[in-house]
Amino acid sequence: MTQIRAIVYGVGLSNRIATRLMVEDGVQVVGAVNRSGQKIGKDLGILAGLGYPLGVPVSDDPEAVLSTRADIVHVAVCDDMERGFPIYKQCLEHGINVLTIGGFASYPWRISPELAQHLDKLAKTHGVTITGTGNQDFFMLNLGTLMSGVCHRLYRMTHRSLTDINKSGPEVAKLAYVGESADEVDGSITHQIQSIYAALWENVVAVLGLTVLEMTETREPIVADTEFYCDSLGHMIESGRIIGVVHKVNVSTKEKLQLVGENTLRLCKEGEEEFKEWLIEGEPDLAIRITRLDNAFTTVSQSVNRIPDVINAEPGYVTLEQLPKLTFRKNPLSAYVRKV
Repeated sequence: MTQIRAIVYGVGLSNRIATRLMVEDGVQVVGAVNRSGQKIGKDLGILAGLGYPLGVPVSDDPEAVLSTRADIVHVAVCDDMERGFPIYKQCLEHGINVLTIGGFASYPWRISPELAQHLDKLAKTHGVTITGTGNQDFFMLNLGTLMSGVCHRLYRMTHRSLTDINKSGPEVAKLAYVGESADEVDGSITHQIQSIYAALWENVVAVLGLTVLEMTETREPIVADTEFYCDSLGHMIESGRIIGVVHKVNVSTKEKLQLVGENTLRLCKEGEEEFKEWLIEGEPDLAIRITRLDNAFTTVSQSVNRIPDVINAEPGYVTLEQLPKLTFRKNPLSAYVRKV
């Protein structure tokens, strides 16, 4: 394939990182869409910190940008399917493959089946693919399930993680209720139908071929005992306000395998280290803990490495367990594309 042509939809932290990685991986970024504001008209290369212009001005006219010939749109705007749906729909209608880091998009069939079916049909009609990926690709789906391949017996899989919101964008801070009053948001936290973290377990269930009997979830706000500065929001969070949230998920399956998760999103103190870990109880017992993380970067690096897989995939809504194993790409990304 000749050089891959890409559009970035959203010019926040994630797509600024994605722009640099794509350019360094031989992808030609040909368009950029963002909501109206100060970024409109500015060159994407300068905003992405490349140190030189790309000749791609940021536009608030998605119709005009999506009319540009492109192979893939990298969407980094929101996590929920309701807000993401019109963006994905518009991209697919222009006959462009869609790769999004929206958390719910990685496996929407149980959470938003009608939206997923609509997008699946639309993608097949236009002969393109839509896929949701991000940090869950390796750390949630591939790492834990590959570890399970060592086991002769498997009884319980536990995933735990800590993400520093100061290293993420404002969307993550809002998802974690940073700066809000615990009393005011208590109802929305406890009555929300399903969080992104619960949705990510759908990927694990799918790749292991399990049948879910029950999935329960709790969310607990983390309240500051001192002032915290939030880089993502650009202001100080007072003592007594929320600085994050803990998501706990418990999945029981017909196959008697218990899946347990604890995902903490919060403002971390200086010296605290982000981590991801898996604990497996079975024959044998296994444990792995990954540190030295940069969740904002690894969310995007996994997504960019997926670009050839999405272009190669069959048309439709393709979820992560249907894609090849995620690996490092030593050559320009176009070298891994089979379609012409």
